[in-house]
Amino acid sequence: MLKVHAIAVRITALLLLLVAVSFAAEPRRISVYAPQAVYQVDILFRDGVDYVGLTDLLEPLGRLESGVDGKKLKLTFNGTEAEFQDAKRQYRVRSSKQELPSNFLLVDGRGYLPVAAVASFLPRLTDQAASFHAAPRRLFVGSSELHYAAELRRSPSRLVLTFTAPVNPSTFVEKNRVRLLFRREALVASGPETVPFNDPFVQSTIFSESPAGAELTVNLLQPATVSTADGGRTLTISAVAPQPAAPVPAAPAAQAAATAPGQPHPARSRPFVILDAAHGGTETGAMLSPSLPEKAVNLALARRLQKELETRGIPVVLTRVADNLLTWDQRAVSANTSHTSLYVAIHSSSSGHGVRLYTSLLSAAEPANAPNPRAFLPWELAQAPYLNLSRSSAAALAEACTAAGVPVRTSSAPLRPLNSVTIAAIAVEVAPSGSSVDELASPDYQQKVVAAIASGIVALRGKLGDTQ
Repeated sequence: MLKVHAIAVRITALLLLLVAVSFAAEPRRISVYAPQAVYQVDILFRDGVDYVGLTDLLEPLGRLESGVDGKKLKLTFNGTEAEFQDAKRQYRVRSSKQELPSNFLLVDGRGYLPVAAVASFLPRLTDQAASFHAAPRRLFVGSSELHYAAELRRSPSRLVLTFTAPVNPSTFVEKNRVRLLFRREALVASGPETVPFNDPFVQSTIFSESPAGAELTVNLLQPATVSTADGGRTLTISAVAPQPAAPVPAAPAAQAAATAPGQPHPARSRPFVILDAAHGGTETGAMLSPSLPEKAVNLALARRLQKELETRGIPVVLTRVADNLLTWDQRAVSANTSHTSLYVAIHSSSSGHGVRLYTSLLSAAEPANAPNPRAFLPWELAQAPYLNLSRSSAAALAEACTAAGVPVRTSSAPLRPLNSVTIAAIAVEVAPSGSSVDELASPDYQQKVVAAIASGIVALRGKLGDTQ
């Protein structure tokens, strides 16, 4: 009985670990919509207050320089200076003293601003208006907001939606409604959120917001189709007459034909790639310089790569989003339960030049000897059936780096946790392109590298058995 109890305790502990890792991999974020870029910023929860990193918030908006002097952080954004002090509410911008609703934070040399202060702070620094929708965590900067109008027309019955700029929503045509999901467009409500039409074709429209974007739901009483015109500025939802029941298709391919040409497919709900910034917490990794630990560069590269991929429409999840410690087993469990198709570990080094790509040192499993997918895989051999996919993925990233002029080398190495990952798995190690290790902290060099890596990952979409 004691043995059974001990096993139950271990299983419970493992489940709790999986849940903890899952929560750690799904951070809360603010979606930022600006004329310069559309991106997301992770939220740091500290002492009952939500914070955002100043660098993460400002870097996509313009030219940013910052430095820490003791407990003070000084920054210059497009020529405008600001100064903050750790654990203080008062800050200075344009030589004017202002006050935050909560204390400013300095954590490992990074500055964090209370989320509640973002909408008032940004106009003072950037000369651009800012509006923050707190519940859905959507931030609008400058003239980024999009509006729409809905007009019901007849003969034939149709609802015409016109937008102030081109849109490309994910479209879901269901039995009694059409759902339009705007993930990258800065769409906001243009009047009441619910508008009744009480028409034999259209009952109502409902506008809603969430951290994932905006959604416009059109409730219908008849089947409908959706068409696009005017370069994406007009969407028309038209009534169609009921069709006779179709015969049962003879093959699954017939079901694919049911999607009308040109109609957007529903958005994929699962991420494609999991990015794992190596080290963290008390495990600093290599000291690249007296003041630059590897863990900080790895996290900066992971965040920048995440933004680059999401800009290109590739959904991403991170194993860690802050300076926290994860064991190798936790990282492997996170990858194996993420439902992604590609795992990319991110390292950095002061030696060598450019990018080095590593795959597991295991031997690939032959088809005849490959483990049964329903069977348990030995933890230290779990990568074997996926090694060929890993090698072809590394080759795609190497090709993209070469095309971008980034020196690259590919090899195998006994790097944890590659052996235990059950999807295509690569480790990326970034080194300076020249002789100065300071390049590793340079935003320009980081962006050049992640842009090349992102191009390789984009090229893999659809080639890794992605059935999301």
